[in-house]
Amino acid sequence: MGIALSRAVNSRLGVSTERSSISNSNNCQSVNSAPYRELNGTGKKQPKCHSLTPTQSHTQEVRVPSYGEEPEVEEVLVPAMPERTRVERGYITPQQVYNLLNAEAGQPALHDPNYILILDCRSADRYKQSHLVTARASVTVIHPELGCLISCVQLQEFSIILLYAEDGHSAVGSAEARLDSPVLQHCFFQISVLGMDPVILLGGFSAFHTLYPFLCTPRMVLLQPERQSLTIYPSEILEGALYQGSAAQASNYRIIKNLQVTHVLNATADCPDAFPGFLSYLKLPLSDDAQQDLVEALPRATGFIGGALRGEPAGRVLVHCSMGRSRSSALTLAFLMQLRRWSLLHAVRWLKERRACTAPNVNFLRQLLTYEESLFGRRLTSLDDIRL
Repeated sequence: MGIALSRAVNSRLGVSTERSSISNSNNCQSVNSAPYRELNGTGKKQPKCHSLTPTQSHTQEVRVPSYGEEPEVEEVLVPAMPERTRVERGYITPQQVYNLLNAEAGQPALHDPNYILILDCRSADRYKQSHLVTARASVTVIHPELGCLISCVQLQEFSIILLYAEDGHSAVGSAEARLDSPVLQHCFFQISVLGMDPVILLGGFSAFHTLYPFLCTPRMVLLQPERQSLTIYPSEILEGALYQGSAAQASNYRIIKNLQVTHVLNATADCPDAFPGFLSYLKLPLSDDAQQDLVEALPRATGFIGGALRGEPAGRVLVHCSMGRSRSSALTLAFLMQLRRWSLLHAVRWLKERRACTAPNVNFLRQLLTYEESLFGRRLTSLDDIRL
């Protein structure tokens, strides 16, 4: 099989989705406004609406527990299950596509020319105006009348095949879908007949561009040197609210501005805060080793993230360590456990679906198990369940 969800999407991202609609008591608000963002280094800048300047929202004081202070939580939390939004078979959400485009496993997956084949099934004029980064016009690969222009063997080299039209929510193969996007439907079934499992972008280009215009461009990005120059963004853990990534990403002005990050949790001992005059920071000088104690760091991190996301206006938080895998993952998991009331197992699954390179060390996992027990009054997860 050229692209099977079980092989490509499940292994890198997962098929569960949820928009961050969150209660005021245990959760945080999602922000889905369309901020000023730049293109992904592949085309002209969009019209400027505002620049990243010191504002009250960027420098507001956030109440976080001090070292040694107990987190402000109920005596014993009642576990909750992550809510899942049902997605029609054959579709994938814009957030999932964002995380696929920015997936990292040793190196950015998007730098691999055989990682993802994106086919734009709109008109040639719409493609020339703007399209998803690395997308090809479908007519250059799948001809509506003559059939496939590249071999089945070549198609099978791609881990993921993604199709999109201008918009689209109708069930694959339905009369509505055939009427709304006939070219896309033709490509979908033509590729399926060849033995591949393509997926369709839910809401199409318009939905993706609304959320992530900086990952759209009028230029063709196909050659390897062009791919290597692409900006790789942090993983989106809660849509429009919480991101996790590396120290390099946290110091990239383009990324900070495009994602409209207002707060940064720096979990390193040796990486300085990049924009202290513009953003609110919490620095937790942690080491990624078997001796690092997280007993003070976990409630402080949770308080900082929760306070930022519940602010007026709500902020956007980037959690980072050096590579964005171990220390930052431990802090993000603690937040999901306490503020979402998820067991460690559910929090790990959620995070892995959105950031496949998540890998907190065993010492951190054991401490998170203890943290789980302190939150819920009992152990809900075993180490064997979550050993990564």
